Amino acid sequence: MYRHKFWLSLPGNMGRILKRWYIYIILFLIYVPLVVIILLSFNGQTTRGNIELNFGVPTVVNYIELFKNDEFINALLNSVILSVCVVPVTVMIAIITCFGLWKSKPYQLNSVMFATKLTIVNPEAITGISLALLFASTWVSLGFDLGFFTVFLSHISFCVPYAIVAIYPRMAKMNQNQILASYDLGHSRVNTFFKITIPHLLPAILSAIAITLAMSLDDFIITNLVNGSFQTVGTLIYTTRKGIKAWVVTFGAIVIIITLVLILAFGIKKYYKLRSQNKQKATSSERNA
Repeated sequence: MYRHKFWLSLPGNMGRILKRWYIYIILFLIYVPLVVIILLSFNGQTTRGNIELNFGVPTVVNYIELFKNDEFINALLNSVILSVCVVPVTVMIAIITCFGLWKSKPYQLNSVMFATKLTIVNPEAITGISLALLFASTWVSLGFDLGFFTVFLSHISFCVPYAIVAIYPRMAKMNQNQILASYDLGHSRVNTFFKITIPHLLPAILSAIAITLAMSLDDFIITNLVNGSFQTVGTLIYTTRKGIKAWVVTFGAIVIIITLVLILAFGIKKYYKLRSQNKQKATSSERNA
């Protein structure tokens, strides 16, 4: 009711126009910058390696030069190796934690969830400084340098809360009778966990994997405080100076294209799945009639 009053309170036909087109306007504002990045990636580059902002004849020189950039390739490999190590460990810790919370008492559940949400809302700069101080007083004091290991531990520390938040709502919907039935059929606790619990949590696990992967690849503030000489794509992008580098725009365009293709593929798959289900329902209704 209040929403309709808001639209009607606008002058003239503006309310009707916005009511019909506002979602498309929002999508336009979201996707236009992404399209601009893709278009700019086909521009040339200056002598300093910056992207040319004036649109001219499209060229793929930036894509060719991207994979000749040793600094970028090394940072990309570091990011991929780091994510491959961080994601499974983070998700496994989150799964075990959520399973324990599911069987815990209410005050234990509330305490852990409060600590999890507190970690999420805590500013990254504060988290990064606290981790840097921790490693300085422990890891560095033992004679080791900041690098892959400290970044690895840091990424796990700030990714686990997000994975817990993604997985636990699904865990809370688990029917305990399924677990008891598995025990009655002679399955062990470990076998039941992998045969019953994990398949039930699979959609949430995939969400947690996507969130953890994105956060690990994108993080700069925390990584920059504990990385030492270990360089990731995130730290390399944020430390560029004197203009927008062509390789940054090109890499961003590749990421956007891959993301859009994946979203489009999942959308098409979902569309045909729903279409098939509707056909089956229609066929079943005709038979019953």
